[in-house]
Amino acid sequence: MTSDQDHSQPPGPLWTRQRVLTLAALISCLSIYGVTISLFTPLLSLILEGQGASATVIGALAMTAPVGVMLGSFLIPQIMRHLEGRNLLVTGVIIEIVLIYALMMTDSLTAWFVIRFLGGLTGVILFVVTETWMIEIAPEGHRGRVMGLYNTTLALSFALGPLMLSMTGIEGSVPFVAGMVLMAIAGLPLIFSGRYRPSSVEESAFGISSFFWVAPLLAIACFVVAFKDLSVTSLMPVYGLRVGLDESSATLMLFFGAIGGALLQLPIGWAADYFDTRKVLIFCAFAGVVGAVVWPLVVATPILLWITLFLWWGCFAGVYTVTMILAGQWFKGVELATAMAAFGVYWGIGAFAGPLIGGISMDLWDPHGLALVVVIAAGAFFALSLSKRLYHPKLDRALT
Repeated sequence: MTSDQDHSQPPGPLWTRQRVLTLAALISCLSIYGVTISLFTPLLSLILEGQGASATVIGALAMTAPVGVMLGSFLIPQIMRHLEGRNLLVTGVIIEIVLIYALMMTDSLTAWFVIRFLGGLTGVILFVVTETWMIEIAPEGHRGRVMGLYNTTLALSFALGPLMLSMTGIEGSVPFVAGMVLMAIAGLPLIFSGRYRPSSVEESAFGISSFFWVAPLLAIACFVVAFKDLSVTSLMPVYGLRVGLDESSATLMLFFGAIGGALLQLPIGWAADYFDTRKVLIFCAFAGVVGAVVWPLVVATPILLWITLFLWWGCFAGVYTVTMILAGQWFKGVELATAMAAFGVYWGIGAFAGPLIGGISMDLWDPHGLALVVVIAAGAFFALSLSKRLYHPKLDRALT
């Protein structure tokens, strides 16, 4: 592990043909997989709704995959020590195709729970291997832009799944076949990637459980961003309706926010390459607080609301982009893989806590409880981001 900068970059030109092809293949693979994720989450929910399932059952099925992600995260670092990266990704793609086929062939709700759980296990392999690989091979001076491009592309891909579902409908096998075709396409770019083993395969000096003590700033950043994303995505339309907006306007709140979350990642990544990474993170965290305070105040003025949500959501999402950049500066090899797996765990915890705490808060203070908890979460992280001592990994804490 390095203290501040990653010196594992190989000598020679920054942008070789193989490096460009590999990064393009990895971003393409995971982005197409993102379309698949965002296709099947609403698809299965709508099918169950049509069958008369309760909201509790629908919600439980939706959360089964994140459970698989969190549990699978603990296995990834050891797997990556012994197995080559491209083979892992290809295997993951094949397993996902098999799982989609299994979903299509059975109506058993119990089987769907098992399949979605296994899908979470497979998905975490795809995400952690891809992100670790990208961070390690991205040229140090360009890493921010690479991570920004990746997060922009991935965010846009999540918007395409529901769009595809609107074209395929939920009846019959068409959406399932579309998902299998997408996964097959996701695997094709890997033909052009190189092979990958972490730059260091020694046993990590820390594990996922102790990651919080090694890099508390990064762990809390993952939690807070997921807390905000899931609480706001699930409850902001309800907030809009309760303050008097019509259904269309309430939905547009999410649209403009999500577009900002996608399009601002590349400029934020560029800024992290050219300016002090710490200052960029502090700026994103501060904007997250200001935006959370402002958007409830301008909710009655559409133009101001859309602009505020675009900028706020984008800057808040930038916290995660900068967090990935910091992970690349601090860790390498299996330790980087362990850090990225830990990101998945803390993201999952935040994703669970956000809608739950946000919903309870809205019940206690209807509807402004949602804005209040987001302001508190963003404000707490902003305060932490100001502490210089949190910008160095604490390896000694992991060994005690």
